[in-house]
Amino acid sequence: MSKTIQISLSRLAYQYSVQIGSGILTQGLKDLLHKEGEKQVMVITNEVVDSLYPQKIESCLPEGYVAAKLVLPDGEKTKNLETLSKIYDFLAQRGANRKSLLIAFGGGVIGDMGGFAAATYMRGINFIQVPTTLLSQVDSSIGGKTAVNHPLSKNSIGAFKQPLGTLIDVDFLATLADREFVAGYAELLKHALIADPYLNQMLKKQSLSALHQDPHLLIEVITRSCQVKANVVEQDEQENSVRALLNFGHTLGHFLETYTHYDRYLHGEAVLAGMDFAAFWSHQEGHLAPKDLAEVHRQLLAAQVVVKIPPVSKDRFLEIVGHDKKAQSQGVNFVALTALGSARIVPKVPLESLWQAYQAYLKGESPLILEEG
Repeated sequence: MSKTIQISLSRLAYQYSVQIGSGILTQGLKDLLHKEGEKQVMVITNEVVDSLYPQKIESCLPEGYVAAKLVLPDGEKTKNLETLSKIYDFLAQRGANRKSLLIAFGGGVIGDMGGFAAATYMRGINFIQVPTTLLSQVDSSIGGKTAVNHPLSKNSIGAFKQPLGTLIDVDFLATLADREFVAGYAELLKHALIADPYLNQMLKKQSLSALHQDPHLLIEVITRSCQVKANVVEQDEQENSVRALLNFGHTLGHFLETYTHYDRYLHGEAVLAGMDFAAFWSHQEGHLAPKDLAEVHRQLLAAQVVVKIPPVSKDRFLEIVGHDKKAQSQGVNFVALTALGSARIVPKVPLESLWQAYQAYLKGESPLILEEG
């Protein structure tokens, strides 16, 4: 069983496919590589994936192809310019040129860094996304955003780089830790909440553990989630307008990641808490009905994620949330939920009002963010 989504980008007059299924890697790579002249591919992966699947890409390559592999440390904290430089060193040492092809084999960090390296090395080389976590399968491997983090802000150094193709094989999720699965579920639920009521109903009918163990259902929900993102990206590839809807929950989510130095919580865990705050803010500002707020909060609580952070000062909160002077003076665009399956962008929300809402949220009923001490 497999499904395919086509993403067409008018700006580039370019189309590529996202294949979703079980056991699709060998045929998928064969289909994508038959157009490539270079017989050596550059594989970027991490220590966790390499320990689980040490020769996976090599064994799936068509006859005559060979792979050079770079294994990087795992974790969001490694997504920086120092690690990116190691990728450039690897490509240069292996003689990569403008006709070379890179395969990003891993989770969102590997996809982001591999994609950014592909966007910038030799002014751009082709790459293929092979995401191995639920979060990367439904989010970072779709849409062409690539980046590394800066100590003051997440994903602030990057480029748009569309892949040659994306191969989503749900078989990799069988070895995914429960915590990582929950982090990916956050992005699944995000897409359901902002644009797909039917997907939301599908997710409500299954426990997280049951979903994790059902490959056929995973293919269905991942396909619907990817289609939500594909629809948005086709309309607005470079986030000039509607693509910002995909940032639901990310304003506070990125704050939580940055404030805890990227080493305490997974991206999806921070986004779960960020979505809870965003739904609270949406209700507070009159965008979301009380019954819908209660339902969203119930769904988020079911993931059993609570983010605990040291108390934050107002100045530090404003500095991180509005990480440039323009944002601090003019406010930020904030994604409000208007119903289950519908959202809108609220422009120029003052940072002061977000701070006040954050304080009210912390004092509310069963918040997903707790300040320690």
